Amino acid sequence: MPINITWVDSCDDEEEVERLHTPVYSLKIHRRQDVITNIEWDFPQDVDITENNDKHTLDFWPEPKQTINLKLLKQGTTHQNKVWAELLKIPLGSTLTYSGLAKKIGSTARAVGNACRTNPYTLLIPCHRVVSVNGMGGYSGHRHGEYIKIKERLLTYEADVVKLEK
Repeated sequence: MPINITWVDSCDDEEEVERLHTPVYSLKIHRRQDVITNIEWDFPQDVDITENNDKHTLDFWPEPKQTINLKLLKQGTTHQNKVWAELLKIPLGSTLTYSGLAKKIGSTARAVGNACRTNPYTLLIPCHRVVSVNGMGGYSGHRHGEYIKIKERLLTYEADVVKLEK
């Protein structure tokens, strides 16, 4: 994926929040100047997850046309950063099991799941591409509800993009 991430150790400016739309759902991107500090799903009270949100699409998702440079605030433990780095290697339209990813980095499936749950950069660091050996697994610490619907829609959307490119 042609996204060049620069990890920044700290940033002190005032935080701004930008709302962006994807074909799957809306996001809130938290920034301090040009450093992204968090990306999270935006759940307004009056919007149903099943409605189609094709308003504005992120320029870099699912696959950027050209390399883009992003600055992200470095967060998490050494183990979490190891898991998140491995998540960036999972190709668009593909999935990997928690245990499969754990085996790659010498960890456990539970520790990988915990790192995915605490991922501060949802969508950008694709924890949605990690699934259970018995099904979908969780997403952002949830095993049911809106988050699982988002995970399902992300995986379906990405698989459709890959099919169109072939």
